[in-house]
Amino acid sequence: MAPRVVVFNNMITPYTNRLYNELASRGLDLAVLSCTPQEVDRAWAGSFTPRYVTRTVPGVSIPLSRSRHTHVNIGIGRALNALAPDLLFVNGLSPSMLAGAAWARANGKALALTIDGWRETMPNTAYHRLARPWLLRQCDAVVCCSDKGRAYFRGEGVCADDLFVVPLVPAWDPPAIVPAFHDRPFHLLWCARLNDDAKNAIFFENVAIALGRIVPGLKVRVVGSGAAEQRMLARLGGAGIDVRHDRYLPWQAISDVFLQSRLLLLPSLLEPWGLVCNEALQCGVPCLVSPHVGAGGELVRDQDNGYVCALDEQVWVDAARGLLEHPARWEAMSRHARQSVRRDALADAAARFTAAVDHLLRAPARQEAVQ
Repeated sequence: MAPRVVVFNNMITPYTNRLYNELASRGLDLAVLSCTPQEVDRAWAGSFTPRYVTRTVPGVSIPLSRSRHTHVNIGIGRALNALAPDLLFVNGLSPSMLAGAAWARANGKALALTIDGWRETMPNTAYHRLARPWLLRQCDAVVCCSDKGRAYFRGEGVCADDLFVVPLVPAWDPPAIVPAFHDRPFHLLWCARLNDDAKNAIFFENVAIALGRIVPGLKVRVVGSGAAEQRMLARLGGAGIDVRHDRYLPWQAISDVFLQSRLLLLPSLLEPWGLVCNEALQCGVPCLVSPHVGAGGELVRDQDNGYVCALDEQVWVDAARGLLEHPARWEAMSRHARQSVRRDALADAAARFTAAVDHLLRAPARQEAVQ
């Protein structure tokens, strides 16, 4: 009988569902246990079809600063007993995840941590300084989404052989063809929450307004909502910039936004990865990102498929202007953008996750009971 693999996460997203469905189609006996159907600032629930066992435990989601939530749930042990995993992946350091890890240790099950992020984005509160070392001592493997994440956990003492990188994969396939420069009506795209503490919306506003003084008829597409929403729209409109705004679009329709846009700007101060970069690049949209974006320097390569720019507004204005005023230069970078996204990205991610599962199957059973 194939081993039962359970992923205990905060919630299933369209992009994780795509990976999980691929794993199930390859014969993995997979179940996903979630803390909530969706967090309050999401609208994904019911928009995709899992082809694996799912279950949600009752509990509460507590919003934290910088676009984070923590979860406290009840009935985790009962749910895990019912799902009967041979291998358990926990997705974070919330109290619920620690309870799941304690269940795995008490029942002698192989355990792994799967988590996005890297040195700059890992929380470092007193709670996390206690919880993280404890959890890492229990784990037989750690799965992260980037080389930056791998380097962070290597620095935390995790053995290199126990570290796996499973890249994030968008919820939808790359389009077969993409529009050329002149067939994209929007010069700049913002596609993220609208806040300043993590996403740095005010920086985008300043860059767009400066570009509006230089680039005739500058048009901006904004997708997202948040605390900075009204201010951004008022400032851009007050500068005479043509703005189209959608507070929310279904994930199935988001590719149209990228295909209508020439440049994505992501000047985040805190960004564990930035899946929006994957989505933009596979639509031929060069990305301008800050060094605080996890994808910067890995997926987004400076002066190849985009720019990784220090948070200096003039530097961003010059980089964007250099592409918007030179279509041939943009076309070359757009080709590089599409080429930088692997056509077999989903198969590669599934193979890497399977390698982590195989590693866990070889891990010795943990028999020490937790009091």
